Amino acid sequence: MPAVVRKIFEEEFTKRFGVVDSIAVNSGTSALIAALWSLDLQPGDEVITTPFTFIATTNAILIAGGTPVFVDIDPVSKLIDPGKIEEAISSKTRAIVPVHLYGRMCDMPSIMDIASRERILVIEDAAQAFGASCRFDHEPMMEPCAHEYSKGSMKAGTIGDVGCFSFYKTKNFSTFEGGMITINYPSRMDGEKIRAICDQGQLGKYNHEFVGFNFRMAEPLCLIGLEKLKIHERAYMAELGMRDESHGHYPNVVYEQPAYRLRGITGDCPIAESAARDIRDR
Repeated sequence: MPAVVRKIFEEEFTKRFGVVDSIAVNSGTSALIAALWSLDLQPGDEVITTPFTFIATTNAILIAGGTPVFVDIDPVSKLIDPGKIEEAISSKTRAIVPVHLYGRMCDMPSIMDIASRERILVIEDAAQAFGASCRFDHEPMMEPCAHEYSKGSMKAGTIGDVGCFSFYKTKNFSTFEGGMITINYPSRMDGEKIRAICDQGQLGKYNHEFVGFNFRMAEPLCLIGLEKLKIHERAYMAELGMRDESHGHYPNVVYEQPAYRLRGITGDCPIAESAARDIRDR
């Protein structure tokens, strides 16, 4: 099956979500790794996120060379608490990775205001919120700003500099395996570099400008995704909001896992710890 199928899927995704570009990849994890990898993180560079997530989110930060800094969740939404993000920002902070869960979106207006003020990149983990949206009822706090919002509704994965989606079989939009990276408007990240990283660092055939990997999505899976975009929009929208944290599987927050303890990575997020214990003990 020719690679043109992937291109058509990406173009259709770009049109449906109103973004600058879309890059089909083999998993949501690969989407996060490629986006973070493109930042050329140096030892000590920090990326703020939540420990109440699947460990792929923070593994991607480590693989890309960064250090995850954990911010606690809101006790009601179970999503990262914007009020605590600013406290975690340091001179080493390069990016924020808000994680949308259970079809619910993080408070992106507040997060984008913080990111704009602090000049920090935002990479959305939208693996569990395909098709979800939130409202922007105000303009950015700072002018000039890298982001220009239109008042109204914006979809998960289209608000930050980059959005990362998963199409795994458990997701409401699934190709069994796969994912997508969206380059949003206006993005401060290099979309061409991210695309190259997903294809062994190539910019043109056998011209390897960067160190990369094979993150490309297989064409047969792209075909599944393309057809689902055409015929299942109502179905995947209906699924949003039907699952909540009772369906989650976070027996321990990320920084309690042995691989993170071994590296001395810790966090202090008691609300996330409590929510994880509740799910584990249920």
